[in-house]
Amino acid sequence: MNRLGAAIRIPDVPVQSDELRSFASQLGRIIWRFNLAVNRALIAYREPILDMQLVQERIADAARSSLPQVASSVDGTPKCKHPAATDPRHRTRAAELFLRQSFRRARRLLGNLNDNEDRAVLGTANSVLSHAGNDD
Repeated sequence: MNRLGAAIRIPDVPVQSDELRSFASQLGRIIWRFNLAVNRALIAYREPILDMQLVQERIADAARSSLPQVASSVDGTPKCKHPAATDPRHRTRAAELFLRQSFRRARRLLGNLNDNEDRAVLGTANSVLSHAGNDD
């Protein structure tokens, strides 16, 4: 998919289980939001993005949070060796719980890109650093 297509189209996430299709759709929306967040940050900060470690940390956190969702959505193999883990009903419920928690975490992390105290943190840091040499 090209950059324009990625910006306007929510990606499809293939899953094998019908029960997980709604979660795959949610994951597609989170991937799309992540792409928009990265592009907005690159446009807003252009070259200063290299110095914007607070923003980069949030982007990286959101990406790291999404990776387990992808793995769980694609791979239906139980990670637990308990006999109940082989029961498809239990596997599906466990996968749904994991995905719900992962989606909530990813949405929170993406929301933190715009709802944060970065300006106050940077202002405070700059103030402290600008006066640090004047204490002599």
